[in-house]
Amino acid sequence: MIKADFHTHTTYCDGKHSPREMVEAACQRGFTDLGISGHGLSVGEPGFGMSQADLDQYKQELYTLRQEYAGRIHLYIGIEVDCLGPVQEAEYAIGSTHCVEKDGELIIVDDTEEQLRDGVERLWKGNWYDFARDYFQLEATVYERTGCDWVGHFDLLTKFNEGNRYFDEERDEYLEPALAAMKHLNEAGLPFEINTGAISRGYRTSPYPSKRLLKELCAMGGRIMINSDSHSRENIGFGFSQALKLASDCGFTRITVLKPGGGFREVGLEEFRV
Repeated sequence: MIKADFHTHTTYCDGKHSPREMVEAACQRGFTDLGISGHGLSVGEPGFGMSQADLDQYKQELYTLRQEYAGRIHLYIGIEVDCLGPVQEAEYAIGSTHCVEKDGELIIVDDTEEQLRDGVERLWKGNWYDFARDYFQLEATVYERTGCDWVGHFDLLTKFNEGNRYFDEERDEYLEPALAAMKHLNEAGLPFEINTGAISRGYRTSPYPSKRLLKELCAMGGRIMINSDSHSRENIGFGFSQALKLASDCGFTRITVLKPGGGFREVGLEEFRV
């Protein structure tokens, strides 16, 4: 049996709690495995993420905590890298697309709804499907650009689209570029995380990726992880019961998890505790 969360953030980036507080909270809640994955630098957000000096300190602190908590929890030292770079290294990397470039301007897709809406209006003439096409064309390159170990929140551009507020996620104009990107990344052997972060922060009522996309991923023979993208100790493992049910409903029978010493292993849904 395993109780694990491999996508979490601390005060080294935009999280609310220190690495020690996150590890202690995970231990108190019975987690067997925890990955901390601070944001790397982002070309689209100057000053955001860990500088190389901060990253070195972060890795040393987590290594010390790993030794201190040995026997209580398996601690993994990760980083979340943006598709547009720069690329920084840790023991594992989550590849995410937070920004899209258009006409020499970088638009952050998950900062504020107003900022994204304004960007789509100005740069894509209000055509959300053209925006989605450009997003997924970039997302398809996340492995080639970053060498990541898995795909983070694949359809992050839907963060503010609850109830199809801006575009219909079932229309071919949206699904075709999304599925082309998913197929390409799946063929590279990357797992896709079911990410509950936008639920805990009140933006969505369901995880990333959407149920439709997860069903297609399952049909492709793809692999999944379940992660919280937690930015606070209270939200470690948030919504995992919902994510596990979604995985089952979409046809998945196994979950990919990190293993001590490096690499992945597969566990059955019944082995993953929530």
